[in-house]
Amino acid sequence: MQSFSNRLISLRKERDLTQAELAKRVHLQRSTLSGYETEGKEPTYETLCSLAEFFNVTTDYLLGISSARTHNDAVFINDTRNFAVSYEQAPAQVKATIAACFDSFYLILSRDMKNRNIQRLDIYSELFDLIQRNRASIRNSIEMDNHNDPLFLSNLMAEQSNFKNEVAVLLDKLTQADIGVTLQKGSHGSSAKSAT
Repeated sequence: MQSFSNRLISLRKERDLTQAELAKRVHLQRSTLSGYETEGKEPTYETLCSLAEFFNVTTDYLLGISSARTHNDAVFINDTRNFAVSYEQAPAQVKATIAACFDSFYLILSRDMKNRNIQRLDIYSELFDLIQRNRASIRNSIEMDNHNDPLFLSNLMAEQSNFKNEVAVLLDKLTQADIGVTLQKGSHGSSAKSAT
């Protein structure tokens, strides 16, 4: 459990907490916490979960089993690994298309990732989720064996129309976010100019 003790010490120091402060926050004795850090004592399952929740990390991270701190990190790492494997197995023409899509996706997100623009990143997340869910729903409708239904085409077009409207709403939200960022920069620039 040496990895556990090292991770516990690192996480505690990241929060700038003493052993006594951390022990109080997670309802442990300081001597118990000290034992986890220095004497190789092992926590109970409940204590492990409590510490992981307090530090907002997975129990696997706390135990030193994984380098992914959170569940989202683990999902991202696994998805990235699976994507790379699928990409390597794809034919050259498919790879070129995938690379172009990935490059566009990266360019869309990278600036806002660097600038920590959570508003636009949230909208992108909604947009990508909307596209994924609606495209799956439309494909399922097409693949179902109900083409003899006289309303099939009408229902499909209505579903597609709803999808377009929802995408348009999110694109409008992105434009509003862009305008907000530009106006905010402008007001900071004008106040800086007037101060000089």
